[in-house]
Amino acid sequence: MYEHFYRFREKPFQLAPNPEFMYKSEKHKSALAYLEYGLMENVGIIVLTGEVGSGKTTCGRYMMQKLDDSVDTAMLANTCITPDQMLQMIHDAFELPPAENGKAGLINGLNSYFVRQHEKGRRGLLVIDEAQNLSAQTLEEVRMLSNLQNGGEPLLQILLIGQPELLRTLKKEHMRQFTQRVALLFHLDALDREDTQAYIDHRVVHAGGDKGLFTPAAMQRIHDLSGGIPRAINLMCQAALVYGFADEAKSITQDIIRQITRDRIGVGIDFELAAKAPPAKAAPAATGNAGEHAAAPSRSATKADLENFRMEVKGRIRQMEEKSTIRSQKLVNKLARLLIREQKRTRLLEKRIEKLENKIVV
Repeated sequence: MYEHFYRFREKPFQLAPNPEFMYKSEKHKSALAYLEYGLMENVGIIVLTGEVGSGKTTCGRYMMQKLDDSVDTAMLANTCITPDQMLQMIHDAFELPPAENGKAGLINGLNSYFVRQHEKGRRGLLVIDEAQNLSAQTLEEVRMLSNLQNGGEPLLQILLIGQPELLRTLKKEHMRQFTQRVALLFHLDALDREDTQAYIDHRVVHAGGDKGLFTPAAMQRIHDLSGGIPRAINLMCQAALVYGFADEAKSITQDIIRQITRDRIGVGIDFELAAKAPPAKAAPAATGNAGEHAAAPSRSATKADLENFRMEVKGRIRQMEEKSTIRSQKLVNKLARLLIREQKRTRLLEKRIEKLENKIVV
């Protein structure tokens, strides 16, 4: 819809995680440094947390793309599951043949597979997204999988990606055994005002648009409304582009953001930013208590609120698309009327010319 008007090759603010659009703020660089260190050194369980829409999954996928072929990777995103279901899903994710003898067969099958891969110089990586949904019993199964070893070397590395609720679960007394296995933990904070502006420009340019499409005042307002959460920024920017296209605006100004505010697009959601994490250490220890690197958790927007937010934006976008279609049809009709009028004028002129030519001949 608005892509051609703003000369985009593709939509710059889609909600689905896309490593191709990865913007490396200082916070994201730190998160990637932790992940790279942990994955390269095979340190054990790694935990990456952050607010809803902060870019956790994008960071995880970005790092997975950088791994070489010696790492067999499986990713789980559906985490409202029982411990046995999780084992079956992991078994299927690594494309292993059907196992017999239930749970014992699944564990033996995984162990045998990772041993064979280790002997070939390969290792396994299990990435579990939305890990805050895992029950204590399911997390215990994850811990037991981290026990798989061959000659003292771990066969399977585990990366948990989740919202701040995951931190609260891990800090409970009965999770001590699990947290002792966590070698690295990083909490991803929201973007500050400068990074928000750079983030918007980065995505616009990457999609083929012009840097500066969003004015500084507009980007500042977007930061204030979104709290620096990338997904919320994407929602607001996408809506702003629809509004801008409908108004045939060459740039996205603060006035357009005010229109979004008046229509309550991006307003009414309480994005409370997580507390600042302590500065990352240059060389994090390979083992240690998860609490040493943990940032204090904060309240996040509820899933229901976010779903309502998304539906409100989608509804507004549909309205603008319909409005744009109506405008386009009106423009086509107007051009058609003008064309008919010009054709009539042309025929009249041709008749007059013909009469003049006949007079000249006579």
